[in-house]
Amino acid sequence: MNESVEDQNLGGVGDLHQSLAQQLRITDFDRLRRRELFGLGETEAAALRGCHAHIRANLDEIVTAFYAVQASIPEIAKIVGDRDTMRRLHDTMRSYLGELFEGRFDATYCDTRLRVGMVHSRIGVPPRLYIASVLALEEQLRPWVVAALDTDPAPRLDALHRAMVFDLHLVMETYLLAVATEVEAAKYNLQRYADSLEKVIEERTRQLHEQSRRDALTHLGNYRAFHEDLRREMARAEREHLPLTLVFLDLNRFKALNDTLGHQAGDAALCEVAVCLNRACRASDLSYRLGGDEFCVILSNTGLAEGHAFLDRLAVCWGRRPAEEGGVTVSVGLAQATPGIHIRAEDLIRAADQSMYRAKARARDSNVHGIDAGTIVG
Repeated sequence: MNESVEDQNLGGVGDLHQSLAQQLRITDFDRLRRRELFGLGETEAAALRGCHAHIRANLDEIVTAFYAVQASIPEIAKIVGDRDTMRRLHDTMRSYLGELFEGRFDATYCDTRLRVGMVHSRIGVPPRLYIASVLALEEQLRPWVVAALDTDPAPRLDALHRAMVFDLHLVMETYLLAVATEVEAAKYNLQRYADSLEKVIEERTRQLHEQSRRDALTHLGNYRAFHEDLRREMARAEREHLPLTLVFLDLNRFKALNDTLGHQAGDAALCEVAVCLNRACRASDLSYRLGGDEFCVILSNTGLAEGHAFLDRLAVCWGRRPAEEGGVTVSVGLAQATPGIHIRAEDLIRAADQSMYRAKARARDSNVHGIDAGTIVG
């Protein structure tokens, strides 16, 4: 079994900017050292060259006989697969035997053996089948090596064995390289999958955290988000000596609306408030539904006067006019934290809540919106 690298796509194996010899760190010195370890010196090379003419003259017969035996092995026949592949194998084997008995064993020769090993690995030839075919090829060649000359064949047979073991070790190294490359590729793909999974988990966690801070009906921030954000914004305002205004808003006669027109109408009114708050808020403002019909807005870097400007923007959407009979009106209270002074969040919330209840007292038993002037805390 043998096949040239041109017959297979080696994409994805190793570093495309390096030769196989470079990937295996086989330098000229290392190649010579390997030949020394396998006892494949100039004496053995000369012994093989002495057989070259005889082998060359009988190449077709040698190759045909070898592949006749190989094709009788079911596992190998399945891998070869078709007539065209067998023809290419015959051609490649002729080239290999010609090179083998030239006895050069130089860098080009070694690189060819490495590439052959990589090709066999890529097409799925198991090492056991390749090694078996090498042993079979050596057995096929031995009678021809003996007949090449009428001198003692022992040195020639020894040289043949050493050369084929040398070739086999190069092929097996590329098998190992292929396995190592597949392991690295698997590790890389596994790491990519783990990274992508981590990103998915991070995004899902972020979404869940965001959902836990959102009111399901109005999609404004909820009670939990309000208290987290208020403490953060108040700390920043104190640190940077900036004003901060808290707006509390409550719907008047909301229970009556639910009792008269049903909860669906009540939900629609709450969503309308949320829409108006979003339209009135600047990019830096934060709006929340605290529960029921209670809403609030954190106005960063904003004093009471600017807080009333926010209410003016809110009025454009909601309308500062007497509502129709049975309609819903709002009561609004404000509280400002004095810049640069430490104020507890609970105190600012209490002041804004009290301001809203003063506004609600004004709106009670009337059909108008209630707005309180607000309180400065600190």
